[in-house]
Amino acid sequence: MFQVNWDLGSAPPKRQEPKEYKKRKNQTEKAKPELIKNKDSKGQEPSTKKQKQEQKESEKFAIESKQPSPAQQGDKKLANEDSLTMLQKKMKGKLDGAKFRWINERLYTTESEDAVKLFRDSPDMFEVYHAGFRHQIENWPENPVDVFIRFLKERYDKKKRPVNVVDLGCGEAKIAATFEASKHIQVQSFDLVSANKFIVASDISNLPLEDGSVDIAIFCLSLMGTNWQSFLQEAHRVLKPQTGQLWVAEIKSRFSDKSGKVFAQELPKMGFENTSLALGNKMFTLFEFVKRPLLEKPQTLPPILNACIYKRR
Repeated sequence: MFQVNWDLGSAPPKRQEPKEYKKRKNQTEKAKPELIKNKDSKGQEPSTKKQKQEQKESEKFAIESKQPSPAQQGDKKLANEDSLTMLQKKMKGKLDGAKFRWINERLYTTESEDAVKLFRDSPDMFEVYHAGFRHQIENWPENPVDVFIRFLKERYDKKKRPVNVVDLGCGEAKIAATFEASKHIQVQSFDLVSANKFIVASDISNLPLEDGSVDIAIFCLSLMGTNWQSFLQEAHRVLKPQTGQLWVAEIKSRFSDKSGKVFAQELPKMGFENTSLALGNKMFTLFEFVKRPLLEKPQTLPPILNACIYKRR
């Protein structure tokens, strides 16, 4: 008969490995010295300084070989920087565009005195505004300031008597810069901020000029502010009697009749006789007036010039 052992809780007897198996196992471990820490090719601890140095270099090489190369790391970093730069440029463009529209609206819907304070408190806004303005006129067929420069060259650049010109709301003072070396055309530029050596910071409703001292007063897209009529009154004051000229360029969409004809018809009430009206450009209208004496106080003009407000995006 056979006997059954019912002691299920006791551990099974330990299996005895044959001596031949143990011998082969020890030989296999000795054949893999890289798995044993700090052992040389013979399975021994490095005994000399040279052997220890070689061991460190070998371990360092093994670690570095698993890491991406500097070139690979650089390419990845450059790609990230390019991606961020493009995103930053796009965001900056949107932010500057929003700032330009906000400043533009302030200039058209407040009096010039408030505009002076705005730029005095934040001078950097002047550059933001004019950078936005340059972007706006990039697609125009022609910049009206270039038309006025051409007129001055054709009519006065060879005159013996110097011509005194004032550029009111001059922006970046391109007219003054063009004729800086001219002996015949002398340009004084006025705007809210003295952004360069040509510009005198001033509220153009109150110019630091003598009565009757100017030959030509230019308003190139600068009849801004709710008190724009006071700009024209000041121009009338500083222009020479009978011969003083007023040159105006304005965006057609600002005029109540979308052309500017009504504007030309109304200005005699302020002492200006219209001598030229150019409607050919699809973006703006050019006017030329001559100063005439006012027999009575200048009349307030009807709402013939609207604010130029860009649509919000």
